[in-house]
Amino acid sequence: MNQSFEINTLHRGKYMLSFFSLLLLAGIISSQIPTSEMAKVIIILFTIPIILFLSVKWSKNKSIWELSDEEVLIHFPDRSDKYLISDIDHIKSLTRSGGNLYVFHLKKKSPKRYWRNKLFSSDDDNLMLHHALMNHSVEYYKM
Repeated sequence: MNQSFEINTLHRGKYMLSFFSLLLLAGIISSQIPTSEMAKVIIILFTIPIILFLSVKWSKNKSIWELSDEEVLIHFPDRSDKYLISDIDHIKSLTRSGGNLYVFHLKKKSPKRYWRNKLFSSDDDNLMLHHALMNHSVEYYKM
């Protein structure tokens, strides 16, 4: 039985690079403002939500997850990842403040990670994916 789920994922590398680059840029710009240090810190604190919003917006990478009895397919706009159920040792869903980190622990390879985003995003099929994985033959842990 094939099931399909739309998940809001982020490109983690692009997100981290844009977040820290924008934070550094904001710090450099605020250091050039001729005002007290306290005012500069407050300026930086008020720019963090804007930086977070822009970083999430630039690194969105929507994905379609297809779950069948034999494999898990994850489709991104530019690539697809395929995991055979027989190659998966277990899957962990680690809840984070900004979403979930899905970790595929494979039997013979290093783990693969996918970051699900819930910040500044519409609802996705995460809850349905969770229930489908709970009812599937693959070992699934929600932490």
